[in-house]
Amino acid sequence: MNYFGLLPKYRVNRPLSKEELDNRLAQNEKLDIEPYSHLCVIKMNSTFLESVDKWYGWRGSLSVFALPAIVTVLVIVGTAIMEALTKSDGLKLQPSGIETVLILTSSLMPMFLIGIWLLRKDWFSFTHYPVRFNRKKRLVHVFHTDGTVSSTPWDEIFFTLGHMPRLHEWEIRGHILDPKTSLIQRTFSLSYTGLLYLDHNGQRPSRLSEFDFLRAHWEFIRRYMEEGPEAVSNQVQFCMPLDEKKESIRIGIERMLANIAGVYVPIYLMTLPLCAIFSLNRIFAMWTSKIPEWPSEVEADCKVEVDDPFAITGNRSGDRVAVYPEAAAAAGVEFRPRKISDGRLKLRPSYPSTQLMR
Repeated sequence: MNYFGLLPKYRVNRPLSKEELDNRLAQNEKLDIEPYSHLCVIKMNSTFLESVDKWYGWRGSLSVFALPAIVTVLVIVGTAIMEALTKSDGLKLQPSGIETVLILTSSLMPMFLIGIWLLRKDWFSFTHYPVRFNRKKRLVHVFHTDGTVSSTPWDEIFFTLGHMPRLHEWEIRGHILDPKTSLIQRTFSLSYTGLLYLDHNGQRPSRLSEFDFLRAHWEFIRRYMEEGPEAVSNQVQFCMPLDEKKESIRIGIERMLANIAGVYVPIYLMTLPLCAIFSLNRIFAMWTSKIPEWPSEVEADCKVEVDDPFAITGNRSGDRVAVYPEAAAAAGVEFRPRKISDGRLKLRPSYPSTQLMR
């Protein structure tokens, strides 16, 4: 559960830090690791890859903390008002009753406003904040949390590992820099966050491990942009069914449970009730939020060619389907199970039971 970047927001109008410079991920540097999509793909083709944001997986969890604050304030103030009316002489309220209501309202108002502020981060916003990687135009289109869209050349974005100390997690951040001052103007992140793989001495290994899911996810995006869909298409088993529509209740629940699919059984059973509560809030979050729409100029730059064999999207169940099935079959484009280090197939059963280890 990681809301960094949404709460609090990324720091901008600043130079790159030493840690960011040291942890840079170069667009033209291929990593010796198998790329992994990590349930990020909405749709992909030879023109662009559209990914979900990093908050999408846990959508609905933030309102679990906001609603109790709002309800508590309403109950306390409402009870005080009812008590004041009970003790009143007709329509004339007693001064002590008015004073009690005013004191409670003024003292609890900050708590109420904070709750509303948190709730609006989850409800009444957008269903997701997509990022579109256009490999033909070599542009990255980002739908930001304020509803604006930025379009930046792929080669001009500074990608780096971003550390979140309080959460003990890392993410891949893309910094959009001012061309004159090199100050950070805007920041976005890729969809996967998690632990940075270290060896038994607590150091980064000289060779990348197959369990380094963070950089495997970066390599998935990087290879798509640098080598094309043929380099990563066989890794994609699922596509999030969000293309110009809202997710179904079933998909929302399954995506929430996917967050804990890789944990041990006792932990899974302990967190299952919490995920059930999150899923209920997720339903309301999606119902009250708008579907993001790309500007017409972005859509114009992202035209998909007819009979593109690599064009895929998600069906109602979230399974990958070819947009042009005959072209895909003729080209032999399909999902293939991932191989682990000893060459055996790592089979992944139906969505979402083995996705993704966090």
